[in-house]
Amino acid sequence: MSAAASCLYKAIAHRNWELADTIQGEHPNARTELLDWELITDEPLPVVRDPQPAFRAKVKREVAELLRHAEVLATMPDLSRDLIREFRGVQLKVGGSSVYLADQAEVNARIQEVIGGARTEILAAQPGGPRKREILDLAVTRDSAALDRGVEMRTIYRDTVRDHPMTAEYARTMSARITGRPARYATLVGDFERMLIVDREHVFVSDHIVADSPPHSAWLITEPAVVAVLAKVFDAQWGRAQSWAGELRTRGGADVDTVSGVCGVRTDRQQRGILRYLCAGESQASTARRMGISKRALEEQIAALKARWGVSTLPELIFQYALSPDRLVDDSAPAEDLAGATGAGSAA
Repeated sequence: MSAAASCLYKAIAHRNWELADTIQGEHPNARTELLDWELITDEPLPVVRDPQPAFRAKVKREVAELLRHAEVLATMPDLSRDLIREFRGVQLKVGGSSVYLADQAEVNARIQEVIGGARTEILAAQPGGPRKREILDLAVTRDSAALDRGVEMRTIYRDTVRDHPMTAEYARTMSARITGRPARYATLVGDFERMLIVDREHVFVSDHIVADSPPHSAWLITEPAVVAVLAKVFDAQWGRAQSWAGELRTRGGADVDTVSGVCGVRTDRQQRGILRYLCAGESQASTARRMGISKRALEEQIAALKARWGVSTLPELIFQYALSPDRLVDDSAPAEDLAGATGAGSAA
């Protein structure tokens, strides 16, 4: 209740009509408010009512209104599910949903909108190399808000960012956060497609269709089958990428495997898959599930790898793998093309 309505009630209770007229002149809604609360009678010279039953009636009405709103809210999940199902059904019938975004400002606005509504996960593949200072400063605020909501964030950069102080500083800042979730980063040698995947429901990709399209044009894709495939592509790239927390690369020569020399690849495809997951911080149980093998089989592979590098602990094994040319093998190619092959050396 407003202060004016309370003062008007007191003036009417004391039959102070001069004060009551003054209050109503300055606050025309005060009388209506008292009538709505049923605290006065509706007549030229109103009489005050007992506030106790009036307040009880008001509470009863408000509770009934809250219950009505609660019933509406309770139906919303089922309703939204039904409507989303209908919407997606129509989208599937007309060939899915892809929106071309030509203008850079429009692309940025849609990205901000989708990221702002992210609930669980943001996956980004950024092949453009080192980032500019103004882009990184904007990203800190935007990404921190998502991480504070508990959203998981993983980003793949090109290997060249390991030589770039500004990008390294950003990665160190975001991966060492002590509030919310930390971000996770990895780097990949060679080319890969730019994409941004949010909640595995929305994907932004570069344009490769429109002739003479602007350099920052993009497509926003929401068709479930296409989104699922692109998410699998990202997961495969993440499995091949090397975990990175913003440390700058040590200068002074090629990557060297201290056991076998510069060119000796010592692992097979399955062993490299195991080592990539372990380097990314996965537990042994999670690694076994992802590789589709038993925990005992995983333990036997790890023991064989330790013997191969002559180490006794898992951290030592991961360290030796990180120094070796095995980490550069591109296992996205068919298995028959990988025998003895190594990936490209570190980019300059």
